[in-house]
Amino acid sequence: MNPGLIIRPFGPTMYKSTISEEFRQEIIHAAKVSDIPANERLAGNIDREVSYNFSESSVQELYELLLDYLDQSAKVGSYKPPEGMKMNFELDYPWVNVQRKGEWNPPHIHTGDFSCVIYAYVPEELKDEWKHPTQRGNNPTAGMIEWHYGQWAPHNVTTLGPVAPVEGDIFFFPAWLLHYVYPFNADVERISCSTNFNLKYDKIENTTTVSGWEE
Repeated sequence: MNPGLIIRPFGPTMYKSTISEEFRQEIIHAAKVSDIPANERLAGNIDREVSYNFSESSVQELYELLLDYLDQSAKVGSYKPPEGMKMNFELDYPWVNVQRKGEWNPPHIHTGDFSCVIYAYVPEELKDEWKHPTQRGNNPTAGMIEWHYGQWAPHNVTTLGPVAPVEGDIFFFPAWLLHYVYPFNADVERISCSTNFNLKYDKIENTTTVSGWEE
């Protein structure tokens, strides 16, 4: 597993890492073959939004990344697991967004406790668009994601982004954190994947032998 990076530009704690090449190819394959539409439960103005089930190896990879996110969040004081409890999580239905020309994701939040977004495919034509005359200001946006928190106020940083998608990158963030994705003009497909996590806590039961040692 690649070591993750805590991102905390404002109140909520975010996390960035990378997924394996096997996981990335799995998402690209799902984008091509899944026939389970997910549009009705999503906010995106995107035609092809499909659900699919992660493989066991990908679920395990996500679990390890989530644990690293929570562990690092605990170290900076933004997450405190209940004492004497073991954490498990329920994985929401993952979905794949195949974003095309003129499509976008309006400002929205997710359900659950935490969410993630994974970038599986970013075509070179999209990268070229960031250099287009209409994108040469100090804030190019085509196909990029942006997170918002808090209110506009002087001397108060309230956004992270626009962040350019990079193949293999994964971001974790609180599910309630407002975010959105900008449209682009290139005639290409940009593939990303998201899912939500519901944290569950079970009481740790101590088992003791006759000699008094825990096992």
